[in-house]
Amino acid sequence: MNEYFSKLILAELAKPKYNPSRSRELARDLGVGDKDYPEFRDTIQELLDSEKIIRRKGGRWGLGETGDGKEITGTLSIARAGFGFLLPDDNTLDDLFIPEEKLGSALHGDKVKVQVEERCGSDYRRTGRVLAVLERASPRIVAFVTPEGHARPEDPKNPFDFLIERTDLKFSSTDKILLEVTVWPGEGGEPSGKVLEILGPAGDPDTETAAILHSYNAPGLFSKEVKDEVHALRRNLTPEEKAERLDLTKLVTFTIDPDTARDYDDALSFQIRADGTRVVGVHIADVSWFVRPGTKLEEEARERSTSIYLPERVIPMLPEELSNDLCSLRADEDHLTKTVFLHYDQKGERTGYTIHRSLIRSAKRFTYGEVKTLLEDEAKAAEFGRDDVISSLRSLHELAQQLRQRRLDNGCIELELGEYKIVIDENGHASGIEKCEHDFSHQLVEEFMLAANVAVAEWSANNSLPVLHRVHDSPGEDEVESLAEFLTASGYPFKPPFRRDRINAIIAKTRGKPEEHSINLAILKSFRQAIYAPNLDTGHFALNFPRYLHFTSPIRRYPDLHLHQALDAVFSPGADKLPKKLKKMPKKSEMKNLESLGFHTSGRERRAMKIEEEVKDFRRLELLSTLDQKDFVGVITGIRKFGIFVELKDYFVESMLPREMLEKKGFSTREEVPGKKRHADKGGSAPGFHLGQEVKVRVVEIDLSKRLCELEFVGLA
Repeated sequence: MNEYFSKLILAELAKPKYNPSRSRELARDLGVGDKDYPEFRDTIQELLDSEKIIRRKGGRWGLGETGDGKEITGTLSIARAGFGFLLPDDNTLDDLFIPEEKLGSALHGDKVKVQVEERCGSDYRRTGRVLAVLERASPRIVAFVTPEGHARPEDPKNPFDFLIERTDLKFSSTDKILLEVTVWPGEGGEPSGKVLEILGPAGDPDTETAAILHSYNAPGLFSKEVKDEVHALRRNLTPEEKAERLDLTKLVTFTIDPDTARDYDDALSFQIRADGTRVVGVHIADVSWFVRPGTKLEEEARERSTSIYLPERVIPMLPEELSNDLCSLRADEDHLTKTVFLHYDQKGERTGYTIHRSLIRSAKRFTYGEVKTLLEDEAKAAEFGRDDVISSLRSLHELAQQLRQRRLDNGCIELELGEYKIVIDENGHASGIEKCEHDFSHQLVEEFMLAANVAVAEWSANNSLPVLHRVHDSPGEDEVESLAEFLTASGYPFKPPFRRDRINAIIAKTRGKPEEHSINLAILKSFRQAIYAPNLDTGHFALNFPRYLHFTSPIRRYPDLHLHQALDAVFSPGADKLPKKLKKMPKKSEMKNLESLGFHTSGRERRAMKIEEEVKDFRRLELLSTLDQKDFVGVITGIRKFGIFVELKDYFVESMLPREMLEKKGFSTREEVPGKKRHADKGGSAPGFHLGQEVKVRVVEIDLSKRLCELEFVGLA
């Protein structure tokens, strides 16, 4: 052990103001150069082995304090293979490995107390033993009915069967049910529960969607109290309330949305001043005028926090009477809005902005396809008959492309992952997959929504307004090093640190190639998750904005609605415009609950994303099951020692091909570098694979009830 490095490291970690750092960050802070880094890293490993330091969350180092026998609490995450990890309540601690035989009766998602035990594995992580279950994840589980009449949880992470208590409900061994557990494993007696609901035949689309929703405890119908409040909402403004709003009903405004949209919460307008200044109006439905703090309606919106979008329907944050009627900016109707006027010079640089309470009257409801046609086809534009609207569309398009180019030149990272829509037929079954276009008509709207969000974020930060910002931190050191290994192995040499220009160059090089999806997905996975937090220091990494928040979708996102409520609180009586600087700053006490609100809304967003993805995965599998075709081309998306992961082209169904199957076909799970000559290992190793490589596979079995697809390896494509 290098004694100098050892003393240096321990002294740094012992400092009261030490900020837990990773190895390279620590080396930079201590002035250790690249030449000495390998010895510095070895010293860290020796300090870890001697238990003088510990590995904290995210590979950060701290002084040793979690030795054998220490008890810690956290949430249990169990893998399909049977073992688990403790996610400690103390988020500075690293995850703790729990072998299957030491899980006891604990189940996935339970809050547990764990005793730290011996080290094991190549990275010398400590293991633990579950001492007690402190709180069950949920008293309700989705289960199959077994031929013996027991309930078997559909989640393979829950290995216990439950006795079904007597019930008058009629069900069969082909059904899935919602079970409320009355006796948990380890509590004495046989695990058992009562049937709350029969979801339907396993494998049926309605059943599987209901199972996914119940497994995440997704919201159901709105309560009578909420509905009563909505029915009582007042539609008309008093003269005094109208006087507090900027009347924009004579201004040419319009909405642009997908052709299937039912709520229209944003509208655009364009004006040009005598001095050449271009003024874009971003008009957002004033949902907070209807949804007031302290009401049951507001409480329900906060609890849901976001709308959930399924292929066949939407689980809304707000009742449809609000989202599709009162707050929807339908054409030829007066509607309440909050407006951000963005001022631009001829170079596309923003020169100013103002924020208003307003009243608009949309002239036209456009779809993206209609806007594309009008901007591409002069004859169609002439037939439209509204030169003022066409002129505004053309000016907005030109400016949007300027703003987009400025964003890209500034280092914004835009991944090419593509979006696909599952087509549902009149019988409720998946009938096809369509690619969602993201052409210049979509970009026209997107650029001004981003710009409005940035402007309101800047105003909020400058005035210390207590609101939730959209925070996206830069990738961590470990994530960047893993990404570098992945990209280099895939034939795109890359070394840390993370540089925007180099990443964007790789994204450009892979465009249109077979490995494009896997490379873009790997870059995305290296990113940290964006969250909601009252944090002004981090900004938004991917967009490269120092200040950013969500303002433009208060119908479907609670953070946007909360922001609108905060703006309502600081408008001066009788004023329709926010000042550049508030005379009276909000009290710091108003920040009190923002962190917990950010944690809640971020969690609800993640829940919605998981639900949406699982339902889409099932629908893609359902579509695949209807095809006579059995042989497909797939793209390798992951390579592990135990096998490779393959995603079927055009259907986006992913499955794992086990190592044993590949070895029988003369292949190994060794990862290769594309374009390099293959060298056999000692003993004549079989050829391996590389990410993005195309292979031929055959569908062996599709089990819709378990939402699984089994593939057979045929050969190279």
